[in-house]
Amino acid sequence: MFSYENYLPYTAFNESSIFFKASEVFRYGFLIDNIEEETAYCQLYSYHNYYVEVSYADNYEEIKTIEAITVNDALAKYVDTEAFTDAYMDLFTA
Repeated sequence: MFSYENYLPYTAFNESSIFFKASEVFRYGFLIDNIEEETAYCQLYSYHNYYVEVSYADNYEEIKTIEAITVNDALAKYVDTEAFTDAYMDLFTA
């Protein structure tokens, strides 16, 4: 069973060192999605009550940034609006 009392709040997470953020996300976070483009590779994790985005360098082995992002930012970047609308409408027609 998970205990939320040990998770960092949003602002405290972003102010922490990259090493601490990495240990928290890879230990307690859940991988949700990734984006692989020619210029960027990012992974989205859920952590406590917000999301965390991990951005990798060109070699995919070096982590460039780990930042907490809001739900709205995660939806805008990782969810295809058209596919979401179609799936939402399917719920009501089923």
